[in-house]
Amino acid sequence: MAVSVFPRKIRYLVDEHGHPTDVLVDYETWQAVMDAMELLEDWSIAQAYLERRKSAENPADLGLTRLPDSLAEDDVDAGLD
Repeated sequence: MAVSVFPRKIRYLVDEHGHPTDVLVDYETWQAVMDAMELLEDWSIAQAYLERRKSAENPADLGLTRLPDSLAEDDVDAGLD
């Protein structure tokens, strides 16, 4: 996966000795970084699910459960509209 971020403006803050202490980026760059982090998080969740799926013997091993028998099929169909 490749994510490209081209910051328009980056500023470094330094202490009294000239050592970098903070970085300021423009909001568009910050949003791109946040989007990339969310994508990585989603990808890691999917990857973990696929790993569990390899060794799962039944849906419950994957955290999947049946709908309650009391839930009528018509109720399920109605929710899809």
